[in-house]
Parts: sequence; C-alpha cells; structure tokens
Amino acid sequence: MSLPAGAPLPVWMKVGWAAGDVGIACYVGGTMAFLLFYATQAHGLSPAWAGLALLIPRMLDVVADPIMGAISDRTRSSMGRRRPYLLGGSIAFGATFYLTFSAPDLGNPTLTLWYIALSYLLVSFAYTVYAIPHSAMAAEMSVSYRERTSIVGFRMLGSRLGILIVGLIGPYLFSSRATLKDGFRLFGAVIAMIILAGGLISFFATRNAPRSEVTVARFQFRQEFEALLNNKAFIALFLVLLLQNMAIGMSATTMVYFLTIVMQIKVKYVGWFAAGVAAVAMASTPLWMKAAKSWGLGKRRMYSSAILIEILAYGGVFLFANSNTVAAFVALFALMGIGDAACQLAPHSMAPDTVEAGELQSGLRCDGMIFGAVSGCLKLGMALGAFLVSITLSYSGFKPGEAVVAQESAALLGVRVAYCLVPVVLWLAALWLLRRYDLDEARHNSIRAELAAANRTSSTAAPTG
Repeated sequence: MSLPAGAPLPVWMKVGWAAGDVGIACYVGGTMAFLLFYATQAHGLSPAWAGLALLIPRMLDVVADPIMGAISDRTRSSMGRRRPYLLGGSIAFGATFYLTFSAPDLGNPTLTLWYIALSYLLVSFAYTVYAIPHSAMAAEMSVSYRERTSIVGFRMLGSRLGILIVGLIGPYLFSSRATLKDGFRLFGAVIAMIILAGGLISFFATRNAPRSEVTVARFQFRQEFEALLNNKAFIALFLVLLLQNMAIGMSATTMVYFLTIVMQIKVKYVGWFAAGVAAVAMASTPLWMKAAKSWGLGKRRMYSSAILIEILAYGGVFLFANSNTVAAFVALFALMGIGDAACQLAPHSMAPDTVEAGELQSGLRCDGMIFGAVSGCLKLGMALGAFLVSITLSYSGFKPGEAVVAQESAALLGVRVAYCLVPVVLWLAALWLLRRYDLDEARHNSIRAELAAANRTSSTAAPTG
C-alpha cells in the first residue's frame, strides 16, 4: 500500500530512490569528463568535429525530454505513472552506455565519428526514458516545501556518490589496458553495470512511495508548452540552470586536459582530484540541507552563496594554478566541492516548487513537462559547454592523439580559459539572473493554500442548470 502524500518518507525509501541517481551521475560525469577525451585521445578525432558530434544528440534532447515527461504524466499502470520507465529504462540505459565507449576499430575516422555520435544519441534517449520519470517522482512523493529539500538532498548524495565513483575509478579503468580504446571498453562495461544496479534498486525501493493519480488531460503540446513559458519562476530557474550547466560542462570536459597538460599529473591520478571534489560535495550536502531546513536559509540565498563560492574557486584556479602549485590547487578544488553541493541541491529542490506555481497560474499541472525541461536544460547546457571546449581547443592549436605531446603556449592558454575563465563569466551571468526567481517558502505555502481552496470549491460546487 502506498504511503499518503503528506507523510514524511522513511529514510530507506529516500536512499533507495536516490540510488537511481548514482547511475545517472555516472553517466553525466562519465560522458562530460571523458567522452570528448575518448574521442580525441583514444581515436585521434578532431576536437571540433568530435564536439559537434556530441552536441547534436543533446540538441534533440531539448525537445525529447519534455515530451517524455508528458508521456509519463499520462501513463497508467499498476506500478504508477513513473516506475515502469525505471525498470525498462535502466536496462536500455546501461546497455547503450557500454556501446558508446566501445567503438570498434573501423579504420576510418569518419565512420568512427558516426559510430560515437549515433551510440551517444541512443544512450541519451535511454537516459531520457529513465531519468525524466525518475526525477518527476520528487514532486509526487511529497508536497511539503521542506520535505522536498530533504528528498532532493538524498538524491544529491546519490549523485555525489556517482560522481565520486566515476571520477575515482574511471581514469584507473581506462588507463589500465595496453591502449585507451581497450581501457575505455572496460570503463563502459563497469559503469553500465552500476547504472543498471542503481536503476533496479530505485524501482524496487519506491514500490510503496506516494503517487499522484491525477487524471491528466489528453496531451496538448502547445497548451502545456505555453503554460511552461508563462511560469515565471520556472523560466527564471531554467535560465540560471542553463548558464550553470554550460559552466559545469566546460569545466568537467576540460578537467582531464587541465590536470594532465597544465598541472602535468599522470592520467591514472586524475580520478583522485575529481573524487576529492565529489567527496567534499557529499560531506557538504548535509550541512547545506540543515542550513535550508533548520537554519532558515532560503533556497535562493543558498543558491546565490554557492555560485559566489564557485566564482571564487574557479577564478583562483585561473590566476594561480600551475604544475608548481598543486597544494593551492587542491584547496581550491575543495572549495569547488563546497559550492557545487549547493549548486545542485538548491535548483533541484526549487524545481518541484514551480509545479504548483505553474498550476495556479495556468490550471495545468505539468510535473513531467517541467522535469523534462529541467533535464533537457541540464543536458543542453553541458553539451553547449562541451562544444565550446572543443572549439576553444581546436582554435588554440591543441594537438589530439593518445601519445602525450608538447602543446604550444596558445593551446595551454586555451585549456585554462576553457576550464576556468569562461565558466566564471557564465557563473556571474547566472548569479545576475537568479534575482528574477521570487518563489520562497511563504509564497509556496500561499500557492498551495490557494490550490487547496480551489479544489475544495470545485469538488463541492453544486451543478447548475
């Protein structure tokens, strides 16, 4: 039997649901940090062409993700609206992830480029089928402003664990074989199993989770899309998230280049730095959760504070980090982790609140559409960030290939600009736009009260005529 919608969720259920985000984070972290590196260094592809091949699938996701959300809104099954996609989606998700990092030796760079692009398109689609319904469950499992912060907090811990795993073991796996191609094939197999396991755990753990069985009208894309565009709180959050994920996409994609070329760290040790950021973020997340839930720190103020921390950290890396300042670099990396924890927690706990805001304004409750748009925003932002990296590396004269080669000073500067400077500019723009988001706890409670009153009125109104 499902729990009532207003009841606090047991910790084990939150942990089980969050297990699904371990695989999601492994996918996001693995593709953002290593897919361009895989294409340029394992297969010797041009950074610009590889970047374009990886951008196109993400552009398609901008449309596919909201549609998948709308489909899951209208799904009817004994398992609820979302859970069937957790079961089938996790299987396809794991399988296509393995294919993406297992490009065969086709003997032709163009064919290899097509293989990577098409397999990436498939895994992006599988991710959409699984992740959109999974994310939309956050708005169904609780209607409480603060309980949602707790639920999303567990999700962020799962996400951090996934980043920790992929960052720590990824470089060891793909540098453990005679060639990078063989190493990345092993990497793809291991991460695929983690994705599958996380998805199945999430499916079984949410068997009795609260569900919304609201009857949703026939899908009318135009009306729902217009409702989305008129949801001012959501649009403000969407734009901030887009800029944030462009910054994250640039930094995540460039990190392995920055560490191995600028900092001159061996590839097999790269994972320790990525894992360190994830570990600090994991440790910081409960503190940010407590600040939001018990200390009265609003979600927007938490978000603004975190963005400022990211600006300081990346600005410091640009100004001071080089192969002779590893200790200072480690300290700045830790600062990145502290800021990144809240930069994930805040917006993902703000997104469910925009569901009710949009429902009050338009009369349409579009959980799946909203979470699909958030997912599309995340993927689009990161893809645009990665594409900007590929263009920056290409025009700065970066030399691709598996062998470590000396890079010209312009290429070194290009790596530093892509890793630090452009992301700082994007963070600053995100901080400025965040001022337009005005949905705090008091406003959200007022919206819920108005919706409840409207529902009582409609249910007790006498028929006319």
